[in-house]
Amino acid sequence: MPAYKKNYIYSLILVLLILISNGVSAAGIDIKDFKLVGKPPKYQVYTRVEFDLTNYLRKALLNGVTLNARIQFRLGQHRSWWFNLDQPLKTIKFQLKYHALSRHYLLTRNDTNEHWNFTTLPAALRKLGELRKYDLPPIKAPLKDGNYYIFAIADIAPATLRLPLRIQSLFSDKYRLTSEGVLWPLP
Repeated sequence: MPAYKKNYIYSLILVLLILISNGVSAAGIDIKDFKLVGKPPKYQVYTRVEFDLTNYLRKALLNGVTLNARIQFRLGQHRSWWFNLDQPLKTIKFQLKYHALSRHYLLTRNDTNEHWNFTTLPAALRKLGELRKYDLPPIKAPLKDGNYYIFAIADIAPATLRLPLRIQSLFSDKYRLTSEGVLWPLP
């Protein structure tokens, strides 16, 4: 077989593999459009967190297991040696339940005690990840040297896991999802 035909076949296989891999979506959590507005000591957060549940979490939700989600904000300080310092600013906790009789998804935000009902899971997950004009608590640290940042991270997990699954959840994303953190430097 001539060399140009081999190269053509290899490139065709490569293109097909790329197309197939782009079509596969992995479950996870992405923090999108993170924006911090304001001046010290008061900041507001605008962000959108996209939750894509694993099949295990979807089935657990449909079988009556409550999912606990949280979005954490931390104030961090870069250090030139060892580990960075960080302290918690605010944690927003949510509960997501499925009501089988009414076929509705019930979303509760624990800090404000707000409740929402949704007919579809994507609508509930969209509301779960929506934060607009969210006020962070005042920052008391002196931000003069420019080494400070706000760190945001989100996770979701079943409210109850039996002992073997609790241990497995430490090593697998099947039972618990955690986002990669977003870091926003402070002036």
